[in-house]
Amino acid sequence: MNGVFHKLKTLILSEAFGGILLIICTLFALLVQNGFLSEYYRNFLNLKVGFSVGEFELNKPFLLWINDGLISIFFFAIGLELKKEFLHGDFRNPKNIILPFIAALGGILIPALFFTFINIGDLYTLKGWAIPTATDTAFALAILMMCGKHIPASLKTFLLSLAIFDDVGAILIIAIFYTTKLSIFAFVVAGIAIFIMFILNIFRITRKSFYFICSIILWISVLKSGVHATLAGIITAFFIPMTTKEGKPFLEDIYESLKFWLTFVILPLFAFANAGVNLSNIDLNTIFSGVSIGIFLGLFIGKQLGVFAFSYFAIKFKLTDLPQGSNLKQLYGVSILTGIGFTMSLFIDGLAYEVSDIFHYADNLAILIASFCSGVWGFIYLKFFTHHSKKGV
Repeated sequence: MNGVFHKLKTLILSEAFGGILLIICTLFALLVQNGFLSEYYRNFLNLKVGFSVGEFELNKPFLLWINDGLISIFFFAIGLELKKEFLHGDFRNPKNIILPFIAALGGILIPALFFTFINIGDLYTLKGWAIPTATDTAFALAILMMCGKHIPASLKTFLLSLAIFDDVGAILIIAIFYTTKLSIFAFVVAGIAIFIMFILNIFRITRKSFYFICSIILWISVLKSGVHATLAGIITAFFIPMTTKEGKPFLEDIYESLKFWLTFVILPLFAFANAGVNLSNIDLNTIFSGVSIGIFLGLFIGKQLGVFAFSYFAIKFKLTDLPQGSNLKQLYGVSILTGIGFTMSLFIDGLAYEVSDIFHYADNLAILIASFCSGVWGFIYLKFFTHHSKKGV
């Protein structure tokens, strides 16, 4: 019995568990949405929650609190990781940046071109061009960890680094292409909050409550500005000091304290809230519509093609090297896994098409199917076809 509990504890504490939990939440959401609890599920997501102070009011459905609020904490964690990598991690050496940066660039451009080519001529549908450009790090990493010890650790580092640049790309896309009517007053308030955090950083003040208050003000002002609120998360992260005045870790402690909430609460709740595809309204016309085909081909074909092709030519022209101890077959296998868009693709889909059932959920279904195919094919390829390859083959 102790052996069973030990194995269960090891699984829960492993990096792969986050992806497994997301799979469970996805299946549960599909079950609830398409079962007798569907009305309760929709009522739960549409429940208005908010507050008002004088004339100021913030009142949103619970789904938007998840997609605008909780997911900002996810982007905050990405910002912390990015800052740590540039100041004290692998990204201090420019050589370590080249391959994941070029791979991420290919993984954004090629899927976007796939989607655009398929949907050219339909201006509304084209709003979703960025949906297949995203990668779900937790899912992809979980599959990679399941593939066995013959996969070198350098490929895990490559995938994580690529995912960071991929997420930065998503943030820029959201800021530039999915911004609504702008509010100058809200921008001024956001600027004041940023300036205060800048001063706190300069003097290395490490009272967490100060940063928390500033981040809340920044989040609300960015939300009201017309720019997507998730940007507040990554902006806040850039102003968190690396250490205290005494030299003790500060940023790292915050990042570590967030891991539990990200793995067990925020991302699972996001998956549960967004993966509930209503299968009853989906027909062949919507399944084979331009948006569905564009998403599927963009994620499953375009993503792996873009990541691998850009990586291959960067290595071939000696701009960079293969990850240590790996070969091209293994690199291609990791490229397949980047087609697991899932949470980030669902998130961008919600921004592109604000009415969730405009395509009768066929767009969401295409994301799930493409992510599933990428995960299964990536696992099979890495597990069974990359064992005895020599380096560079």
